[in-house]
Amino acid sequence: MPKKPIEELEAGRDYYARLLPELDVEYFATMWHLSTVGHLVATDLDRIARKLGYSFADVHLLGSLGRDRRRALRATDLTSILYVSNAVLSTRVARLEKDGLLVRERCDDDKRAFELHLTDKGRTLIKDAIWLIASEAKIVQLFRRLATADREALSRILGEMHEQLDRDFVGVPHSDD
Repeated sequence: MPKKPIEELEAGRDYYARLLPELDVEYFATMWHLSTVGHLVATDLDRIARKLGYSFADVHLLGSLGRDRRRALRATDLTSILYVSNAVLSTRVARLEKDGLLVRERCDDDKRAFELHLTDKGRTLIKDAIWLIASEAKIVQLFRRLATADREALSRILGEMHEQLDRDFVGVPHSDD
């Protein structure tokens, strides 16, 4: 019979502490919870995005294009923002362009490159997705139930971890996952 998440974690941590007594297993809880919660959140966000006919990866790409920026984004910018390979991005961009959600325009300063822009249809999809996520996402519901101090601490800690990991992965080729 499956155990509750914390019991499962403790059993795994205890097992590996016995198997490898010289190993510090203190980080197991954080690593396992982040990995599992991340997977559950991604699955839930994908479920919500599918109601609009797209994946959450598509929504994330379009949302990145929709932000106010000093300059338009190119595909190379998005590979770093989204942590995906050029191959994954070009396939996704082509499909979203075909669906009329974004357009590619040749750059004025480099005729080999393209800038990506949301269409009105793409902006509407992003607004719809944001409203659906706000009303249906399990992570949003859980976050709202946390005390203000806990929300702030969680956001701060995850933000710091994200900043550090982002620095650690700069320039690392992204897989096609």
